[in-house]
Amino acid sequence: MFVHQTVTARALAIALACQCAQVYAAEPARKADIDKKVDTDSIISTIGAGERTRPFPVGEKLAYFTNIKDGDRVKSPFRVAFAVTGMGVAPVAAGNIDNTGHHHILIDMPLPVDIKAPIPFDKPNEHTHQHYKHFGNGETETVLDLPPGKHTLRLLFADYRHVPYYVSSKEITVFVEKRGN
Repeated sequence: MFVHQTVTARALAIALACQCAQVYAAEPARKADIDKKVDTDSIISTIGAGERTRPFPVGEKLAYFTNIKDGDRVKSPFRVAFAVTGMGVAPVAAGNIDNTGHHHILIDMPLPVDIKAPIPFDKPNEHTHQHYKHFGNGETETVLDLPPGKHTLRLLFADYRHVPYYVSSKEITVFVEKRGN
């Protein structure tokens, strides 16, 4: 009986050692997957707004920038990516779909006071003093070209008529540096 227990204990020890060897052999592959980095600054989405149009369940509603933060120093032109939770993104052309809308960026502007008024549009070809950027095609990223200096940015989510839901981001400040610096 003692010999049988010793053989069983050895078999168990060998099986356990084999399992440990398999785990350690797989570890470098998992670490390599974790260490892979993707250059997300240069990726522009190819998914059309129509493919992203869908209502989201009720939850916390928040708009936010995904690649810039308060206090960032940038060189113009610079990429800005943004998202919303608790709402669906839809192009204006989709019409009135519950719990959907599109993004706006307010540049150097406070939140609108009149909660029933649509967000204004900048004058055509107004590049020097941009204040309202509309993303009525359902875009979730853009490239901003702002003059050097301090600028405030805030996202404001609105319905198909450009009337705000008052789902907004925190206002952030970015410092646009002169080109060549």
